[in-house]
Amino acid sequence: MDISKETHVGKSYCDHAKECYELVNKLMRDVYSFPEDLVKLALLFSELHDVGKLLPSWSLSQKRRPYHAIEGAEWLLREGLDLLTNPYDKLLVYAVMTHHSPLRVPGEVERAIEKAEKITQKHFKDYHMCKTFINALNEIIKEVERNTRFDIVDAIGIAKLADIISAKNLPIEYVVSQYCWPEGLEGGLKEGIYKRSCEKRGFFDKPKFERQMEIASSSNEHLLVAAPTGWGKTTLALIRMVRLKPVKIFYVLPTITAIKDFYDTFTKIVDETYVGEYFYFADVELLRRRETEEEDLFDIYRYFIPKITITTIDQLLLTMLQAGRYHVRRFNFRNSLLIIDEFHLLTPEMVACLRSFLKNLPQHYRTSFLFMSATPSPVYINALREVLPRLEIAILSDEYRRLRRHKIEDCGSKVKDLVDEKQDLFEVNRVLVVVNTVGTAQKIYRKLKEGLGASRKVVLVHGDFAYRDRARKEGQISQADVLISTQVAEVSLDVSFDILVTELSPIPSLVQRLGRVNRYGGEPENVNVFLCEPESHKPYGKILMDLARENVPKLLKGLEEQGEEVYLSEEFWSYEKLYCEEIEEVERKVIDVLEITLNFFSSTAYGGEERRILEMLGREETYLAVPDIYLEEVLALYKKLRELKNVESYKERLRIYAQIKSYLAPTSRSDIGKAEWHEELSFPVIKGYDEDLGIVRN
Repeated sequence: MDISKETHVGKSYCDHAKECYELVNKLMRDVYSFPEDLVKLALLFSELHDVGKLLPSWSLSQKRRPYHAIEGAEWLLREGLDLLTNPYDKLLVYAVMTHHSPLRVPGEVERAIEKAEKITQKHFKDYHMCKTFINALNEIIKEVERNTRFDIVDAIGIAKLADIISAKNLPIEYVVSQYCWPEGLEGGLKEGIYKRSCEKRGFFDKPKFERQMEIASSSNEHLLVAAPTGWGKTTLALIRMVRLKPVKIFYVLPTITAIKDFYDTFTKIVDETYVGEYFYFADVELLRRRETEEEDLFDIYRYFIPKITITTIDQLLLTMLQAGRYHVRRFNFRNSLLIIDEFHLLTPEMVACLRSFLKNLPQHYRTSFLFMSATPSPVYINALREVLPRLEIAILSDEYRRLRRHKIEDCGSKVKDLVDEKQDLFEVNRVLVVVNTVGTAQKIYRKLKEGLGASRKVVLVHGDFAYRDRARKEGQISQADVLISTQVAEVSLDVSFDILVTELSPIPSLVQRLGRVNRYGGEPENVNVFLCEPESHKPYGKILMDLARENVPKLLKGLEEQGEEVYLSEEFWSYEKLYCEEIEEVERKVIDVLEITLNFFSSTAYGGEERRILEMLGREETYLAVPDIYLEEVLALYKKLRELKNVESYKERLRIYAQIKSYLAPTSRSDIGKAEWHEELSFPVIKGYDEDLGIVRN
């Protein structure tokens, strides 16, 4: 075999294998200290994964090539047995066979082999050795101890990541630097903490900083912190990073809006070289933020390579569950710090998944957790405490008690009526209006836009915009005189308004809304929160809304007597007791999936898709559609994409995909039912979209 053969554009087999070997060796030996037999397995995999490309039947210039992964595995089984001296070498054959796919179960691999046999131009007449091997695979895996299965999957993931990095010519030195703790990073974090404190309050609050230091320096492996909005949980998280110096840091936020806002804030504190963000529209966001092409950077973000990754809980849990090809990323959780902000917003299903993962997680992973919230859920605290015995809980009751930032007037009227009655409020103050549905938000926006005219900057933000329009709207938040929003304004947005006008919502949700007004101020002289009756029970339902209405008098009385400590009252969380059974039920389902897949194969192996997994995690079913006003632009981009179909233009295709995604809007099943199906695009097209209003809700 000629190892100088070109197997990647401009790169020989030898050069590719050498780059993979060096990166695998660095990560597995120097960073993670894997057992030596697993290091040897991964190094051999990094050298042999593309051996099928060295067979004479495969050429880079071919349009239809044989499946080199199957060809390589067959060659190993027939002619490369003298190379397989490691106890886990049988699994090396499986790794080679599946290195361009998820970790498939034997039945799926067998179907892939049968498909590969149909290609006429191949080296082997058939793949009978692969078929024999795959039929024995389950028994081979069962012989391996469960924790070792975790390690083998991670070793395969590291080697596959090295393959991707080399194949795409990503900067290897940069990748390696993200797995170290650079000298300048700690100093930059400390300086950023000081500057952030001074910018927010005009001075450095030394007593508060010392308390943040004390809590963040806990010797316990896991930490849960409940502190008022605006107290400085982000600063505490930064200190925790400095204290633990983990290999990787994951900062999990509940919404894309929060991620983007936090990324902008965070990169003012930390050199952006070490910070990445990953969510479904991350590639669109990169194109929006940078004029130059940044597809390489998107690949780095996608695989959790940056030192600090800001992401969503969905991405975290999909990786934990090893859905699809997410095994390539899971090893990054080793020796990491996972910060889950606003943990009260997790669905019961997500808590169940998290508990399942923590129960199965080998101790040598040494993953630390930091949970934070201004409105901690007692049910979730207990659920986490059961699986994290070394969880230190710090609920800062005294910090809540001393705060009296909100004077609330329970109006008894609808928001639209209050706008008429108190027009002067909106003419001289910076006002946040939060309502429960997009339709109501659009009505109030139209009313205020018309009433205030050009004298005030009025901005509408909600979740039913195409990404390009939502990004533009969110960019206007800091300059808005009046902001009308839905629940997207509740969490992790570092903004403060003079006045809040809000519809009634469940108390924990209401407390988060209160956190956006007078965020850093003292006790107000006048009313600064107007609580209005909602237009309907949507989206929370009648039971939760009736319970909220019942609790409002207790909330108002508690604020007078206890200050914001009343927000911690377990009485406001009584409805969550219903979640306990739901958590137990979903946890059983997740554990069943892990058992069926032997804690080795992909969790989507048995006919599951990522959408199905997300539904299991309690995510509402959403679909993407093309607004009719953007149809021509999308068709033009799609035409460009088809012209590139048979051309080696990976980066250009990614760029166009990202541009197309920027025009898509998230929609409900009801919206899709009314949409028109576009045959050429194979996509639904929705009418009734306005770039200033989003999907118009009547």
